[in-house]
Amino acid sequence: MLSALLLSLAALSAGTPTGPIRQYTGIARAAPDARVLYREVHYLFDSADGPREMVLYRCPDGRPFARKWLDTRTPQAPDFAFRDARSGYREGVRTQAGQRVVYVHKVGAKKTRSAPLPMVPTPVIDSGFDAFVRAHWDALAAGQTLKLRFLVPSRLKFLDFAIARRHDPDAARQGLMVLRLRLDSWLAFALPHIDVGYARDTHRLRWFRGLSNLRDIHGENLTVVLRYPPDLRETDVPAERLRTAREAKLDGRCRLR
Repeated sequence: MLSALLLSLAALSAGTPTGPIRQYTGIARAAPDARVLYREVHYLFDSADGPREMVLYRCPDGRPFARKWLDTRTPQAPDFAFRDARSGYREGVRTQAGQRVVYVHKVGAKKTRSAPLPMVPTPVIDSGFDAFVRAHWDALAAGQTLKLRFLVPSRLKFLDFAIARRHDPDAARQGLMVLRLRLDSWLAFALPHIDVGYARDTHRLRWFRGLSNLRDIHGENLTVVLRYPPDLRETDVPAERLRTAREAKLDGRCRLR
């Protein structure tokens, strides 16, 4: 299993940029007290192997501690590989010999668990949520409630979710549309949800509030407010910056608490 994961990661991280490299940054703060917990820096580029995205997660002092690679040729359901050096947690979706597999290595686990990726209607994987919102913008803006199947790698399966626009006059005055993602279940009212704010003019994600994909040292998902400032977006960054980020050694000493 480990050799397969290494091959998958090598395939995702391969490729020399063939055009402009775009970059944007998210700043995550603890929901109760607004302390900066981490920053995530996204690099997006095209390569001979197709479009790629790399996310480098940094401690408040700048040390990188986690990295994620995505193959976004299928924007709504990409292959991806995530690794957190603090705990050894890993998860992702890989394609090998035409078969897609979801895998997870949890905090403290001795083995990596995996399963064939289920075939479902309207699948959404990881950053594919953003692609889903863009593809269904008009329906969401009109107030429709949409159903989707969102992959939860820790469970090795898709779960049923619903997404709908929230009435938020303050956000509307700021030119934002607020959406809420929740489990599509009669228990949804008692379970955590995720709220996101998108700019109405650019359809870009401006903020996220809810459970992060990052975990604390005990394996529990962090609750964060994650903002993506427009002034931290660049459309043509130097290739050397991407090279430095992709080769940066991950440091496991960031506790995020």
